[in-house]
Amino acid sequence: MKKNLESIPPNPVWNVWQGLLLILLVTLAELPIGWLNSQQDLSLQSGLLRFLAVGFGDCLLYFLVVFLFLRWLKCGWRDLGFVRAGKPSAYWGGVLTGVILFVAVGLLGNVLTKLVGTPVPQTFAEAVKGVAYGWEYLLLLLLGGVVAPLKEEMIFRGLIYPPLRSALGAGKGILVNGIFFAALHVDIIRFLPLFLGGVVLTWLYERTKSIWPSVLAHGTWNILMAVALWIQKVG
Repeated sequence: MKKNLESIPPNPVWNVWQGLLLILLVTLAELPIGWLNSQQDLSLQSGLLRFLAVGFGDCLLYFLVVFLFLRWLKCGWRDLGFVRAGKPSAYWGGVLTGVILFVAVGLLGNVLTKLVGTPVPQTFAEAVKGVAYGWEYLLLLLLGGVVAPLKEEMIFRGLIYPPLRSALGAGKGILVNGIFFAALHVDIIRFLPLFLGGVVLTWLYERTKSIWPSVLAHGTWNILMAVALWIQKVG
């Protein structure tokens, strides 16, 4: 139990600028190969398959870069919070938090839509609408509900939050991490809902001292959104 409570390094050997530099390096690597271009023809299978390939490739590249970074620092995945939660209830709490986020962010999104108008649909939403076969939908669920949450929690909670926490304390660190989470999604209209999500996911990591409940919450949130989009599509 004691080891679990120390899983967020109080004085990480990396700083927040190094974490942001890793994100920049991956972005620069993806730019020339066209991975940052808006996906086209998502209603066609070829467009959908390219979207899936780019999504999985992006996650794989991030994990490779972070792995090399950890090796360079002589750290391990444990330093990014990949440890067991102290209590089994933490995992169910993660799932419940994901459900709450889905409802809260959805309500906030409806309010913002009435105030500023309907935002441009997210690429993932367009991909779900373009699904023609069950296996395509399952791959989208795998990407959005498992792989992408693992990547984003590794980056924002595991890599960016500990140095913020060390410099600012847990409270301010959680708020600033929420700002980073929202800002780096580059979506002005959805900034506030993403900020809320980032704050809650970081708070969950701080509370459980394990990144897995945050991964579960993030994945549950994404899966519920995908299910809601599918219901809209078939309805």
